[in-house]
Amino acid sequence: MLLRSAGTKVLGIVPLALVCILFGCHGEDKCKLSSRKAVGEVKMKKSVVEDKIRGGWLGKTAGVCIGGPTEFKAKGRMYTGRLNFYPNFSDGFGQDDIYVQITFVEAMDKKLGESGGIFAATMADYGEAFKNSGYKLWHANKGGRENLKKGIKPPESGMWAGEGKRFNRCANDIDWQIECDWVGLMCPAMPMTAVQISDRVGHVMNYGDGVYGGHFVSTMISLAFVENDVETIVKTAIESVPRQSQYYAVLKDVIDYYDQHPEDFKGCWKQINDKWLREAIDCSGPADNFNIAASLNGAFIAIGLLYGDGDIMKTIEYSTRCGQDSDCNPANAGAIVGTMLGYEKLPQEWKDDIEKYPNNRYSHTSYTYTDLINSSFKRAEKAILQTGGALSGDTYVIKREPVRQPKMLEQYGQDPVANPDYSSSRE
Repeated sequence: MLLRSAGTKVLGIVPLALVCILFGCHGEDKCKLSSRKAVGEVKMKKSVVEDKIRGGWLGKTAGVCIGGPTEFKAKGRMYTGRLNFYPNFSDGFGQDDIYVQITFVEAMDKKLGESGGIFAATMADYGEAFKNSGYKLWHANKGGRENLKKGIKPPESGMWAGEGKRFNRCANDIDWQIECDWVGLMCPAMPMTAVQISDRVGHVMNYGDGVYGGHFVSTMISLAFVENDVETIVKTAIESVPRQSQYYAVLKDVIDYYDQHPEDFKGCWKQINDKWLREAIDCSGPADNFNIAASLNGAFIAIGLLYGDGDIMKTIEYSTRCGQDSDCNPANAGAIVGTMLGYEKLPQEWKDDIEKYPNNRYSHTSYTYTDLINSSFKRAEKAILQTGGALSGDTYVIKREPVRQPKMLEQYGQDPVANPDYSSSRE
């Protein structure tokens, strides 16, 4: 059991420079990629990359629209009601699961043409964009933005290590996990790049497991460009999360149960819910069986993926029926499977519906659906070329990256420490 107490003894404030050095970045300078060793090259036609990006966004939209009516209607129990698998996708333009992340998309896009490229936007830039946003927020997002408005800069805006030590008691909550899809969708077969960006943006409003949820989901989306098996995606992506973290422990329980009982979706949910409902740390405590911890809800994403077995309808259904934040979890799961399958393989009814709205603007943003898709292509190409890849005719040559443990361990109630599972020989 990890401590929920706000009075946990801490090690003292670790300077941001040390935090960034441990993780692999250098202060607010752009992250260095030259020390990386690729695990091979991947050749992908430009049309395939575009198809998968479209598929990821459509899967995200489908998940949030299908799960939306069920949000927090099943807390500590499974949702057993009817699901509408063919909702009106125009509802997606008002979903905070999508429009909040466009705040960070826009912050990167504004600086994409500068010398730092995908790393030109700093943690401070993302924080400033978030501070100036005008939409309603909850949990870690709300706490992070309030801190920014008080002049508390990231990463402190997302941290919590007890009263008077840090500032965001909702640091372990689901917020960055919900909003990280855009990162994975610009990093085909480049999970290390995805994690570096996730680490930079996620600390604006989260810390520890709240950030690791973004690592896990964005890594799965990155892998989904080149992997066709969801079991492989989940079991590989877990290694983007420190093994000593609560997030890893919850995911490992999902994987272990699945390995023993690959047909028992309900049994897997029950074991995870029984063990972790009270133990997965969020800002609310166990009141009314409500739990918005990134770790518990991340487990429900993983359950949907593993038991859905590549079927996007089943994946969304199972993640939704797991309950709790049951629009956000199927939205992330849908983005992963949508990327893996690609747009052309998704249900025709979904494509027919979303294509009615090419110029619809997302709430609180300047981006239309067409803008979001086109900007995603642009960021992905920039990321491929900036990390040593190339475009030859109509084909990208991508330097495929490994999945690696972060260099440091963050946990709720504690300051960051070096991650003993990290080995520099893996660089």
